[in-house]
Amino acid sequence: MLFISVPLIIIAYLYANKFTIAGMGEDFATNLGLHHRRVVNIGLVIVAIITAVVILTVGMIPFLGLIIPNIVTIYQGDHLKHSLPHTAMLGAVFVLACDILGRIIIFPYEIAIGVTVGVIGSGIFLYLIMRRSAYA
Repeated sequence: MLFISVPLIIIAYLYANKFTIAGMGEDFATNLGLHHRRVVNIGLVIVAIITAVVILTVGMIPFLGLIIPNIVTIYQGDHLKHSLPHTAMLGAVFVLACDILGRIIIFPYEIAIGVTVGVIGSGIFLYLIMRRSAYA
């Protein structure tokens, strides 16, 4: 199943600059010569297929797609092509750390990765919200 997502991830990476421009709004993207609706639809299809394949393979991992991209955006900015490798690396490290923690906490038993990521991710998410409201 993951072999289906690998070409789509490569296509998404190649389209990353267009997705960044499309994210700035329809008028801005049109002024730069980008067919906004086509790029948004292509992005929607690619993300939907990749998400479906990964969820079927791995299962639900809560808060991962919410907190990791926001943390990377704080440090890397909004340029999608530059932040994608950092997002992938930080997401992998975060899931690995949560998996190791879930295996260590009540050894020799395991806590499901979804529970571990959900608990830690919700704490990080609350921190990000409180941090943002403190500056507003």
